[in-house]
Amino acid sequence: MTSRLLVARLICAVIFSFMLIDGAFASFPFTPDAATTGSLCTANDSDFVEYRYSAQVPYCRRNVSTAQKRKIYAAYNVPPECQKEYTIDHFIPLSLGGTNRAGNLWPEAKVIKNLRPNLELELFQMLQRGDITQAQAIEAIREAKLNPVISNPGSLHFCL
Repeated sequence: MTSRLLVARLICAVIFSFMLIDGAFASFPFTPDAATTGSLCTANDSDFVEYRYSAQVPYCRRNVSTAQKRKIYAAYNVPPECQKEYTIDHFIPLSLGGTNRAGNLWPEAKVIKNLRPNLELELFQMLQRGDITQAQAIEAIREAKLNPVISNPGSLHFCL
């Protein structure tokens, strides 16, 4: 490991430690911000592919450029040396009818995403079978992403 990388990781660890002490996580996003409200695919989207499921939910193909990812990280103030701890997430997943628009993208901490490893797949399968509506699936996603259950915040580590 290079000394530059080591210093960058140390800086992130120190910043995160101070946030833990203060109980504030403002610099590291744990939930989408107010501008990330989600958006639904329509037949007018350039990424629209087809309608899916018996409910005819519009489906947009994945199309998030590196430049778009950089903009999302910048909007959330995630420094480059910490981005490996995140994934650019579709707030409303494509499989549930979400889009690739900026208002549907945010940097989700991998440790937070791991708190609900199968939720998106389970909701997709339920929607596909017709067990739930698209609106019900989206409501479940919103609840999970806006209110992550973190039983031990002290166990969360970033940029280490």
